[in-house]
Amino acid sequence: MPHALIVEDDPNSLSGLAAILQADGFSVDVAATLADAREALTRFIPDVVLIDLNLPDGKGLDLLQHLPSQPPDGNVPVIVMTGNATVESAIEGLRHGIWDYLLKPVSIPRLRSLLARIPRPYELTEEVQALRSVLRELGRFGPMVGRSEPMQRVYDGIERLAPTESAVLVHGETGAGKHTVAHTIHEMSRRRKGPFVRFDCAAPRDNNRPFESMLFGHERAAFAGADIRMPGVLEEAAGGTLFVDNVTTLPLDQQIALVGALEGRTLKRVGGTQDTVADFRLIIGTERVPAQAVGEGTLLEELSQRLAGTTISLPPLRDRGADVELLAQHCVDECNAETGMQKRLSQSVLRELQGYDWPGNVRELRTALRHAYRSADETIDTLRSVDGGRGTAFSSVQVTVGTPLATVEELLIRATLDAVGGTRHRAASMLGISPKTLYNKLQRMKMN
Repeated sequence: MPHALIVEDDPNSLSGLAAILQADGFSVDVAATLADAREALTRFIPDVVLIDLNLPDGKGLDLLQHLPSQPPDGNVPVIVMTGNATVESAIEGLRHGIWDYLLKPVSIPRLRSLLARIPRPYELTEEVQALRSVLRELGRFGPMVGRSEPMQRVYDGIERLAPTESAVLVHGETGAGKHTVAHTIHEMSRRRKGPFVRFDCAAPRDNNRPFESMLFGHERAAFAGADIRMPGVLEEAAGGTLFVDNVTTLPLDQQIALVGALEGRTLKRVGGTQDTVADFRLIIGTERVPAQAVGEGTLLEELSQRLAGTTISLPPLRDRGADVELLAQHCVDECNAETGMQKRLSQSVLRELQGYDWPGNVRELRTALRHAYRSADETIDTLRSVDGGRGTAFSSVQVTVGTPLATVEELLIRATLDAVGGTRHRAASMLGISPKTLYNKLQRMKMN
């Protein structure tokens, strides 16, 4: 039976929390002060600690230094209860390694959701150990490929953060693999049996549905065109993980609302009057370095500060050395498995791969190799296509005189998107137009 330690100086709260944990299958020990809690830790190692942030003889976080480690190489999950989770206290707690916050008065569904994910002895940590000891040597970490030093640091960050409930910020250039990092964190977390929901803030919105509705959902007739009640992505991610990609394109007022849902663990649909429990883990992705994005006014400073201790920086492919070859071989292996063929990479194409700086990163590499794979016989000798032009990584467009301008524009847009692996932000930058303009053009192309 898992064991819990509750540290709370309010007798009513203490008895109520103890009853909930006992009903959920925990044996419980209680303490009203830090001194009592330290004494309790000499008798047993708990599987979870619930502790009030403010106690009569000090701060609840002061207890963390007295907590023993759970072998192998794990920490006791700590849930801090507070009536006012400020940015400063959240950052301090994350630096100490707390698992999550509960705002007072404690939401019972939220508490039970957390308790359901408390690890049992050796659960999850054995999986992490296996990843570290075997797969890293092979250049694999879950679905991720690479054994360079920059990627080892990424793996370290994932190992540290995945078992927690902390929100995470992943930043890296377009195509570097932010979605893969977010999904790996989810698969290594206690929420892995729940849904993984991706919300790309930069993607075109159906019928210009408001961001607020896409995030929080809406009631019927909440706004023009709201013919039926619809859930938002926060509800869809219940019990699992929500990955909000390209967060710097999300309006700041919606970033504020997202922080509010993260703190209060509740949401209210557009046009609704009832609060709904929001049980999700948040991972946000951005191509911009957080400090730069804050300075440009595209990332909420409070959001950046709150995630300062839980940020993973993803290196560009050009800084990953021999990982290019590992990724290329992995891509060819995937293609061989799909086609039943046994094509291979030549030394000349490996030199070609190493000689290019891959502005579209892993996504561009995969797109270029798949294009070259289709054009090659048994051996992939070059990224050049059979017509003498480059593959998608180095594509060009040929048009004849008299081609309508609208057709030329469409060809150029499609070729540019192909060249950067479908990344609209980078394509817009290469074309010299804003992302919004590109999205509008794509919508018109879709209608035509």
